[in-house]
Amino acid sequence: MKRLGFLVIAIIFAFTLVGCWAGEITVDTTFNLDGSGTRSYILYVMDESLSDEDITNPDDPDGTENKGKVHNNTYIEGGVVAMQAWFEANAPKILTVEPMKTEGIYRIFTLTMKFKNFDEFVAQYKELVNLSPTITWDDFEDDDKPQFKSSGFLTKEATFTESRAILEASMDWAADGIYNDLWKPEDLDGFGVTKADIHVFANYKLKVGNTVFEDLQRFDPDAVDGEGTGKVVYPQAPKFQTKGKAMNMPMVILLVVGGVVVLGGAAAGVYFVLKKKKA
Repeated sequence: MKRLGFLVIAIIFAFTLVGCWAGEITVDTTFNLDGSGTRSYILYVMDESLSDEDITNPDDPDGTENKGKVHNNTYIEGGVVAMQAWFEANAPKILTVEPMKTEGIYRIFTLTMKFKNFDEFVAQYKELVNLSPTITWDDFEDDDKPQFKSSGFLTKEATFTESRAILEASMDWAADGIYNDLWKPEDLDGFGVTKADIHVFANYKLKVGNTVFEDLQRFDPDAVDGEGTGKVVYPQAPKFQTKGKAMNMPMVILLVVGGVVVLGGAAAGVYFVLKKKKA
């Protein structure tokens, strides 16, 4: 891929100072073995208005490193909930914007696309990437683009592969729009906060056939983070690949039905012959 220094996801020290915590994105994809399926982009954003107490910085769960508290609601025009209206007004038609959910201290925003086959998936993927103002689908090498290979007859196998870089590119349209439309620049002046700092690719979930793969965020107490230790670690793999298999049920059913018909015909023939002999 043509490396453009694009979407380097890091929560920089300056961002910690202003009391924000990046919105965490989970990408959850299901592929049937015929290439159909769904993909959901799920954004979790902490909202301090949902808590009676300060929200502890996840990189400093015991508060010993003085990394401050989380105050996302403060820096968004209309508060965190305003993001739902923004998605409803700006998401492309290929994405269904589901109702916002609230769980604990999180506002959860979900955008889902459905596809009948892999070609439709690629077309929708391409549309999302091309919505970015900084990168296009053609900026990526073929090896970075999603691939789906299937084989088999009664038992089908399929392998799905995509690069992390192009996956992150498919989210850039939203990060760019929310950063430019909703973040309060007057509150962020001097802190060097960019659109890359307001979101992070946090979890990857993929199901192909009967196989499930997950690469999830976790807190690593031994990870070095500035002057202290311990931080939340996110997926770092440059590529994701999963192979799944399952019975080709339509073909199995067709063969079973066909077998019943053949056996039924054979039985009818034997009955007719026996009956003819008795006559």
